[in-house]
Amino acid sequence: MALWSSLLKWMIVGAVFVMFPWTMLVAVLYLAVKSGVLTRTLNLMRGLWKRGMVLDRMNDWRVRRCKSLDKESFELDYYLPSGASPYIIMLNGAGFLCISSFSIVERSKSPETYRKAVSEILKTFGGGARTISFVGTATDNGDFLNSLQIVSRHGPAIDAKFERAGIKQMELLEIAREVVNAISPTASIRIHRGKEIIRNPMVIQ
Repeated sequence: MALWSSLLKWMIVGAVFVMFPWTMLVAVLYLAVKSGVLTRTLNLMRGLWKRGMVLDRMNDWRVRRCKSLDKESFELDYYLPSGASPYIIMLNGAGFLCISSFSIVERSKSPETYRKAVSEILKTFGGGARTISFVGTATDNGDFLNSLQIVSRHGPAIDAKFERAGIKQMELLEIAREVVNAISPTASIRIHRGKEIIRNPMVIQ
């Protein structure tokens, strides 16, 4: 009897789903809330959003699908695949430079955490075909305005190499994020994008 009762119940539920398909979404949401999956997912997304990672991932996904570079000018000519690009390309003799920049954000405004983060970043990215530079200043209200710029040298200037260089530059920014996140749970990086990179006065030629 119990078997028939259970079977009848699922037949009715199935009929409701067939006649009113939108009720399936309601059922899925109900099960997600009841099991706690929805809450855990929202908490994860909230954490990623606070660290700027959701927008970064979306922007990087768009940049990776751009196969051409647009020329822009701001004191110096440069090229980028989109306005949200985390890197720019500048011609440099027969080769080119791939340039990214970012700021360290420390929610607790701890000077010691800033110092350690900057030190680890400089140690991680210094040397080789890359140059990293840093500018920072403290404000009266305890904020620390800073910018770190990673410049990678490439050559010769071939279109296919632009794309590979850009992908490599995004990987470097991800390493920078991991380095800073490992120092303190309140520390993160804010990646500069598009014209914001070239407005930085540290561009190395």
